[in-house]
Amino acid sequence: MIILLIVFLLVLAAVEYYSRRHGLERIFYDVQTSRSLLEPDEEFTIHSTIENHKFWFVPYVSMSENFPLGIHVPGEEKNMSQEVISLQVYAHSAATPSQQLTSTTLSSSFYLMPKQKLMRSVTACFPKRGRYLFLGCNMHGGDFLGIKDAYQKFPLFKEVVVMPRQVQAPQLERMLGSVIGDISVNRFIFEDPMLTVGFSEYTGREPMRDISWTQSARLGRMMVKNYDHTVDLSVTILLNVQSVLNVFEDEEKIDECCSLIRSVCEQLEQNHIKYRLMSNAIPAGLSTLSADTEQGLGSKHFYRIMELLGRVSQGACESFSFTLRRACLSSEQGRYHILVTPTLSDSWKEQLHQLQELTSDKVLVMTPELLHQSDDEQTDKEGKSA
Repeated sequence: MIILLIVFLLVLAAVEYYSRRHGLERIFYDVQTSRSLLEPDEEFTIHSTIENHKFWFVPYVSMSENFPLGIHVPGEEKNMSQEVISLQVYAHSAATPSQQLTSTTLSSSFYLMPKQKLMRSVTACFPKRGRYLFLGCNMHGGDFLGIKDAYQKFPLFKEVVVMPRQVQAPQLERMLGSVIGDISVNRFIFEDPMLTVGFSEYTGREPMRDISWTQSARLGRMMVKNYDHTVDLSVTILLNVQSVLNVFEDEEKIDECCSLIRSVCEQLEQNHIKYRLMSNAIPAGLSTLSADTEQGLGSKHFYRIMELLGRVSQGACESFSFTLRRACLSSEQGRYHILVTPTLSDSWKEQLHQLQELTSDKVLVMTPELLHQSDDEQTDKEGKSA
């Protein structure tokens, strides 16, 4: 009996020694999200996976997952708290010192059997525009007898981008309606006599120079040429995030500017008008220093701009005067400009005047105040400007 007790104690000591030395070894953690580009308040699923690759069970695991600050997980409020963590940030190819970030931690406890794969899914949402980071988790694992605690970090870097919120403002729709109306009218005024896209029957209202004598002889009746538009009418949306360089604007105003641009893009998409974005904003998490896009149209182009707007931060890569000078260099007849800015500055007057001269069209200026004006206030302002 004593021999059996001694053997039992030796085995127990060996098991305890092994669990202390290798408690959280070969434990793997990963997190995935059902979507990477979201609407504000849109629900998505977070899939957490914990794998035990050992032939040995882990009797107790306490896990704290580092979720982004501002996340809302229904039903898990009692298990959530805020914690300051250190993150090693890499800019371009050079390592920078660790940065202190505040994250929301979701705590849970469980055990792992040998070769077990544990998966957990929770539903969450984000109420505001922005870029949100999932930064892995911290695990505490108890030994076999529960005497000593092992600790291990599982760093990850996964992101979710939330687009600007949709806004409904009659004043905005009225302002855009006038611009879109001008574009639609000009689309049928300018014609290029060098680009023939088809032929139609002569009605007597077309000029004699438009008659195609070759087609008329072939078909036995008078035919006239149909021409393409002279210029590719399009819109450049100019976003400013810093009226004074290195002086941050109010974050809420920048959010409202991004929402204004979303409404502009939606209207241009509905009217099949090509557009592009040009800005002095720095898109967080991208290698590019500016949130510029090429001219385009369609859902892929639209969501590309929505992602950039979701990444827009309060930092600026250049003064807005320089952004306007870049816009002047790429300006042309038939290109309209819409300026969206949290505040206005007199230092841009020269560049705005030059831009208007180059395109022969007035630059439409929008500020967040547009979303808070009543119909009467906007009507009075338009009457005074007229």
